[in-house]
Amino acid sequence: MDLEKLSKKFPSGVLRKQHPFYMADAIADIPDCLTACMATDILKRVKLAVSGFTPAKIFTVGCGTSYNACQASAYILQSLLNIPVTALDAYDFELDSPPGIDGKTMVIGISESGQSITTCLSLEKSKALGAFTVGISANPESRLAKSADLALTDPFLHEIPLGKTRTYLSTALFAMLAGILTQSEAISAPFIAQMSKTIESIRENAQLWAQSAKAIAEKLPVSQTRYMVTGFGAQKANADEIRLKMMEVLGESATSFGLEEFTHGPSACFKSDLTVILLQTDERSLDKAVRISKGIIFSNVNLIIITDHPEADWADKAYKMSLPELENGRLYGQFPAAVASQYLFYSLALHKGLNPDVNLEDRHPELGDIYASFFPPGTH
Repeated sequence: MDLEKLSKKFPSGVLRKQHPFYMADAIADIPDCLTACMATDILKRVKLAVSGFTPAKIFTVGCGTSYNACQASAYILQSLLNIPVTALDAYDFELDSPPGIDGKTMVIGISESGQSITTCLSLEKSKALGAFTVGISANPESRLAKSADLALTDPFLHEIPLGKTRTYLSTALFAMLAGILTQSEAISAPFIAQMSKTIESIRENAQLWAQSAKAIAEKLPVSQTRYMVTGFGAQKANADEIRLKMMEVLGESATSFGLEEFTHGPSACFKSDLTVILLQTDERSLDKAVRISKGIIFSNVNLIIITDHPEADWADKAYKMSLPELENGRLYGQFPAAVASQYLFYSLALHKGLNPDVNLEDRHPELGDIYASFFPPGTH
């Protein structure tokens, strides 16, 4: 690992070498960042920008963590607006654009850098077809921000760790706001009020999750090298995001599934080196999730359940992280579940002696060469 080269990616060239790492700061900043996303001046600016525009359909596009934020926002927007809202990978959207993009369409592009080429091209193509475009990034001078009809910039700007945590939720919230604020106060006001309560619940529970995550991580054998993450509805986006972070930060194999798909085949590879993480905040699927937990423990895998119903009849051998029970948890529960999960993989990195600020391609030069080949200069 080239420490001199790596250090240049961090503020003042300082690479932290012990807890608290930059990632701990980023996760701790989430409540304040989400609150800042809903500042009065931002809400007024969004309302003004979308005034008179009511979308018939919405597409959210992005890659990597940004794509997972697209999935998170699409689920809430479709549930609350009762219109088709679809999350698509930006490359797929660019080459195989869905039919019917027109003046009644909103297309929301998310890219932390604002420079992801496929996301930028997708938004520019949508604008040319007449869609109202929203660009969400941490860089107000980026190509994405400059090309969009409405540009929203993460109020905390660029996130320092190479594996993003805070940005996943702040960009998802901005996408939700862009869609929600096209609606009447009867729809937008309850969303903003419930999000404020959700943010406060994160603030109140963050330290508890950090402690619980540390305790669970220390009980898991270091030999755990594979992960499966599963959840239903809003938690599927979280499952995909946590899976990605397990790969980036831990450098270990991870997959994710919706709750139903998790029961159709993955159990064939349940072995002692596997940890399953089950995310649950939707009462409609609670009984199914409990039943799945009891099936999992017939094997030798470790099971971690992150739930707002810790009192349910979960499998005895499961580790549990408790979430607050929110009003309409099937939608808003994705936020606290994400933060609790982020504390978990942060603690797993510490337990394995890793620096969570550093993605594994930075530890192994040959992996860095692969990344450089994937993304020529100026494309990411």
